[in-house]
Amino acid sequence: MRYKPQTGSFAWFIHRITGILLTLYIFLHLYVLSSLRNPVRYEALMQTMRTPFFKFLEAGLLGLVIGHGLNGLRLTLIDMGLPTRLQKPLFWAAFGVGAALSVLGSLSIVGGVR
Repeated sequence: MRYKPQTGSFAWFIHRITGILLTLYIFLHLYVLSSLRNPVRYEALMQTMRTPFFKFLEAGLLGLVIGHGLNGLRLTLIDMGLPTRLQKPLFWAAFGVGAALSVLGSLSIVGGVR
């Protein structure tokens, strides 16, 4: 017997991975905030953060936050009594909305569009 991946297990995996990555980001963010005590070190760190590589990472962070949030909203709706037959359409709706929001938000982060 072979296991056939379902939409729910894929959503579960995405939610766990994005949660772990966001937790790791919190530690990086706290490290950056701890450098506020030393203005020279903070400014050097900010210069590094203005590079295109870090702009790309910020766009990825936006995608993580949006994906994790929309999937969490989907899970909340299912837990509150929405029929489980709507799980797959909700997942794909959240995926589509999340992708669109991530792309639009990333344009302003990477491209400097205001």
